[in-house]
Amino acid sequence: MKMDTPRHNERQFMQRLRGGGWVRAGEAPASPKLIENLLAKGWIEKRKLNKTEIYYRLTDTGLAAKKAPVPIYGRKS
Repeated sequence: MKMDTPRHNERQFMQRLRGGGWVRAGEAPASPKLIENLLAKGWIEKRKLNKTEIYYRLTDTGLAAKKAPVPIYGRKS
């Protein structure tokens, strides 16, 4: 199974969540589009505790994607 390679901004956000627990959204700010993409890929989970408190955490799939080697393009062998 081929896994997408996280882009730089995705890796940065997932690094903030790497501790393994739930992180308050304000402590790991990101654009709504970035959050939407990470949720759609299954790399993060979202938890809403009440009307204002949102938390995110890295999934096992997200951790595997984050640990995947970064491809280097345009390099001659």
